[in-house]
Amino acid sequence: MQGMRIRELLQGKKALITDLDGTLVDLRIDWDSLRERVRRVMGWDHPLRPLGRSIPLAARNEEEVRRAFKIVEEEELKAASRAEPDNELREFFVSLRREGLRVGLVTMQASRSAVLVLRRMNLADLFDVIVTREYSLDRKKQLVYALKKLGIRGRECVFLGDMEWDVRSGKEVGCFTVCVRRKIEGADLYIQDFREMFRY
Repeated sequence: MQGMRIRELLQGKKALITDLDGTLVDLRIDWDSLRERVRRVMGWDHPLRPLGRSIPLAARNEEEVRRAFKIVEEEELKAASRAEPDNELREFFVSLRREGLRVGLVTMQASRSAVLVLRRMNLADLFDVIVTREYSLDRKKQLVYALKKLGIRGRECVFLGDMEWDVRSGKEVGCFTVCVRRKIEGADLYIQDFREMFRY
């Protein structure tokens, strides 16, 4: 972790919030194929990048939004059903809670698939708040809501994500923002894998 141990990173913090797919776990969804399927079924020519936030823009009415997200959720649930228990991750989150930190999740996944992933990984009972796309498709709004539910301010939290909007939103709300898997300008720290958080 570029010379920073996990205890140093979390010193003075009250919570850790993480994104799900691409950050906490790789669900191995073929997003390009899924985008093409949504375009084909819905008869759209929108590039659908990013997928979730683009659907309301491409849809002509609320019924189309509902139908498109149903296609996406079906794929998410298939991927979630392949998730497996992760004892290392569980012990990491248990140790955080033992030390008094709260834990949150923000995701563009549907609630059903997000909860299924966490249950299959044996982590569902360790999260104090889970914010999914049903609440908002805007990462900043998700983070603001999660922070409010946790009863903390942004500067009291470490946030982990893997996309440009994660870094931007994390910094805008004042979190110490860690970028996972890729280097994105503006992040406070870059790590190759979530497990660097507890293997250093």
